[in-house]
Amino acid sequence: MKKWIFLICIFYGLAAAYVSSLFSVEAEAYIPPAAERRDMGYLLEKSIADYTESDYEFIREQTGLGRSAVQSLADSRKLLKYQDRYFGGADFICDMNSPISYEERISGTPAILAPLEDGDILVTSSSHVLSWRNGHAAIVVNAEKGVTLEAVVIGSNSRTQDISKWTRYPNFAVLRLKNADKKERAEIARSAMENLDDIPYRVTIGLFPAKYSELSLVSGTQCAHLVWLAYAANGYDIDSNHGLIVTPKDILESDLFELVQTFGKG
Repeated sequence: MKKWIFLICIFYGLAAAYVSSLFSVEAEAYIPPAAERRDMGYLLEKSIADYTESDYEFIREQTGLGRSAVQSLADSRKLLKYQDRYFGGADFICDMNSPISYEERISGTPAILAPLEDGDILVTSSSHVLSWRNGHAAIVVNAEKGVTLEAVVIGSNSRTQDISKWTRYPNFAVLRLKNADKKERAEIARSAMENLDDIPYRVTIGLFPAKYSELSLVSGTQCAHLVWLAYAANGYDIDSNHGLIVTPKDILESDLFELVQTFGKG
């Protein structure tokens, strides 16, 4: 009898720990801005071409936009729209998106993406397996039409997606390769679309088979691996820790990128 009581206690203890871990991980789905909201009116009286380093830092704190995103805006008054949404919070729901993973989605007003370019990378941590935030990543293959290429989820092949899905993640970052012109980044995106579309999802990629292969020989991929391989095939190792398996977090921490935009990450 005591043995059964002990086993029941263990079961309920594990169940409680599991529920607690889910509540804990949900708290990380959206982190509000660290800075207090401040008046940006003085920036509207200046030309974007005249913004200083301190102006760009202030804008980053108030909107989540990096220098290149600001410079791509035709009208500085748009900064106020980004500021409103940046400080607007993010109510979200969490649903299972595979037999083993969950994904958060904004249930109210979506976020606003900065102007994107071909080859840009989007990264979010709004996906988790139990309490481990594995995250998700994508590469922009047609910025004009708002199309990404992604290894979406276990059990499906990589495919194109509408960029609007990224406005529903309660946190994300947009990255752009430094020291490379628009033409080179567009070529990386074109190569990815040509070679990495309709590839089976494989969680073990990096362990078996090997992490790198010629693009024409790829037999499996996962979200971060697809993005990494698109760049690795063109001479850029964007895995910050150069491990066997690449994750969205590894890509986010690569020093080869500039931060174009961030949302929901504090």
